[in-house]
Amino acid sequence: MRLRRPLRARWRAVVKGQPLSRALVRAGRAQGGASAVEFAFIAPVLVLLFVATIELPRAIATNNRLAQATITMADLASKSDYSDINDVYSAAQVVASPYSLAGIGVVLTAGGVYQVGNSFVARVCSSVQQGDTARAVGSDIGPPPAGTASKGDRFVMAETRLHYRPLFSFFPFLNDVTFTAKTVWPVRDGVAKNGQVEVVLPGGQPCPA
Repeated sequence: MRLRRPLRARWRAVVKGQPLSRALVRAGRAQGGASAVEFAFIAPVLVLLFVATIELPRAIATNNRLAQATITMADLASKSDYSDINDVYSAAQVVASPYSLAGIGVVLTAGGVYQVGNSFVARVCSSVQQGDTARAVGSDIGPPPAGTASKGDRFVMAETRLHYRPLFSFFPFLNDVTFTAKTVWPVRDGVAKNGQVEVVLPGGQPCPA
């Protein structure tokens, strides 16, 4: 049977007349050196796994909170005209807490559904922004949002964009991640304008008839 290295070291010590304690110390040092090398290989993997258990769930949670904040802003904006839209913007951070939405870009749009030929299209009536670019008044958004497919329907749309800021730099791909969300909400408690109940965002005008 092949002897392990510590046993061979002790055998050589006995043969050469060395004290057994000295041989055992040398054998322990050899084992300690091997353990240090093994740990040097394993430590980076352990650190990476530890960081991943923090960073990845944080990124997912931030994206989820951004979606919830977007829904909240669309919901609030659909209920009334606001002279100070900052109250709606502030609600987003409250919903997202404890995750930060620093640097968020927000576009709130009040729109209407119009008939063009035999089809319907959603158009911008008024739009405001924070940290982004507002939609051009009168521009087409696209097909009418769900629940607003009839001529004259009014809606509010919230769009958000957030560049994710990771806590650690171990995952370079997270440095280029940008989360986006969009929510459309039918007007629920607006003001009658041109025969339709709608929301007019600050600085904007009612939707054309």
